[in-house]
Amino acid sequence: MTTQLGSIAAMICELIETHMLACESGPGQPHDRPPHITSEQHGTRADIERLSCAGDDDGYEILLTLDDGSSFRVRVEETAR
Repeated sequence: MTTQLGSIAAMICELIETHMLACESGPGQPHDRPPHITSEQHGTRADIERLSCAGDDDGYEILLTLDDGSSFRVRVEETAR
């Protein structure tokens, strides 16, 4: 039995959601908590405003929309063996 694509996509979404919750539920005031996305190298600091996952015949797409106006699509598909 092989792992289903939907299981992998769901696991990735759950990891992102868990990270978001950890950032949002930290101690202190909301403005003192770390952003969801941080990169010192690229100077990026943003929060994820929307996370969604949709599947089709070829795989799943995880869509991220950030509060800085950018959006990203992560494609989850099975590779050939």
